[in-house]
Amino acid sequence: MSQPDKLSPGQEAPKPKPSRLEEARRIIEEYTDDLRKIIKKLRRKMN
Repeated sequence: MSQPDKLSPGQEAPKPKPSRLEEARRIIEEYTDDLRKIIKKLRRKMN
């Protein structure tokens, strides 16, 4: 019997898929960072 847990040489373990909550949090953080950059640029133009 072959053991599916063992990896053949040269084969990497698959990266675990992030949970939906972690993925949503990452997307929101990227979005807020982009908004902060936009706000900074707009403030510079107004002054």
